[in-house]
Amino acid sequence: MKNRWKHIFIPVLAMALCLSLAACGNSDDVAGDDWRTTGVVVGSGTIAHDGESVDVLVTVCESSAAFYRDLPEQVLFDSVSFPMNIPDAEQSFNAISFDDMDGDGESDVLVSFIHENGDATELVWIWDPVERYVFREDLSTVALSGGDLGEYVGLWEYQGKNLWLRICDDATWEFVNDQDEVIEYGTLWVDENGVTLHFDGSGDTLQLDRTVSGDLIDSVNNGTLLPVEGIQSQEPYFARNGLEINAAVEMGTFLLEDGVCSYSGLGDGYNTDDCYWEITKNGDYTHDGIRELHFDAICYIPEDSIPYFSEKYITNTDSELYDFYTGMWLTTATAYGNSQRGDNYYLHTVSWQGNSYLIEFAYSTNWQYNVGDWAQVLTKSYAVYLPEDYDGLVFAAETQPSSYKDSAKRMQLDSISPEAALMDIDTVDPYNSLYFSLCY
Repeated sequence: MKNRWKHIFIPVLAMALCLSLAACGNSDDVAGDDWRTTGVVVGSGTIAHDGESVDVLVTVCESSAAFYRDLPEQVLFDSVSFPMNIPDAEQSFNAISFDDMDGDGESDVLVSFIHENGDATELVWIWDPVERYVFREDLSTVALSGGDLGEYVGLWEYQGKNLWLRICDDATWEFVNDQDEVIEYGTLWVDENGVTLHFDGSGDTLQLDRTVSGDLIDSVNNGTLLPVEGIQSQEPYFARNGLEINAAVEMGTFLLEDGVCSYSGLGDGYNTDDCYWEITKNGDYTHDGIRELHFDAICYIPEDSIPYFSEKYITNTDSELYDFYTGMWLTTATAYGNSQRGDNYYLHTVSWQGNSYLIEFAYSTNWQYNVGDWAQVLTKSYAVYLPEDYDGLVFAAETQPSSYKDSAKRMQLDSISPEAALMDIDTVDPYNSLYFSLCY
């Protein structure tokens, strides 16, 4: 990948940040030793303020330069903080000057670096009797980062590739794959057009231009990067995790083993057994860019799936809507007994490959008893509204947990793991559920 990046250098100015004292040096110094012999000193000079002069020795680290009195004992005299981290500061340090640059008779500070690829960074601070050293962006030249870095910090998805760009607030970056494994890394700088990545090791650079809509364009490789909240594989979640669409709408009933549980009291006689599910459509309309689906999800519970109870008992099934591409649970609260659509109204947004899809739905539940050959029949009637170009809606009929404790916990999942990915939801067995694709 390195050889594909275009070589560009654009020196720019870094953002100004307030000074904070920071000392860089050898933290392992032993009292009584001459710290000047430890090898951490990179420069020296004389600082003059208020008519007095002090000889100092200089150390640098990636965040600051520190000035120590020229004595055997390491005594901090002053320091300046860099406006961004300079990861190769110790290796690329070139020189330091305490010359009076504004003619007020006081020492100012100039620190210069020459980086491995030949780029130069010069940072300038002007003395102020109140604020001490004040970083001057207009007098500085920065080859690492400038402009408003904050606009770029975060995660960017490289469209059509298994690649994400993570930009950090210390002006470093890294390309990672869908397992968050680092592929490339380096430092960067910003100008009015966008951001330029510098590849550590190779010295290659890559210019990414910012568009009006806020995307990044890689004109060299004809690519686009979009800001995203997290790493999302290019392969749909269901396919990536081996979850098959194993049932079909309008194709009759499908057996779900251990799809129903029954118990009395607080879990007495807890039992799981088989049931059957089917989905029938009542309407499928598209208008004004919105697709409107009306369907019934029906669960049939045989007589022999409910053991005999001498007292009042509870029968329970579980079914939910998921997104095929991200695995996101379109979270609902548990509905007990019969309910109306007005009791169960939900709104969720699915994000996939830079697009967002608003899904709105409502449903009602209706339990019937002793219907033909069935002991109980549950009908969940849905009305769903989704963008016409979205096709990832999945209905899942789920198996029951093996214990009453887990069954009770499942009833609280809407508060425990809202909008969680299917594989991450506790007590749900994703590989033994029925999955119906609703947008075929």
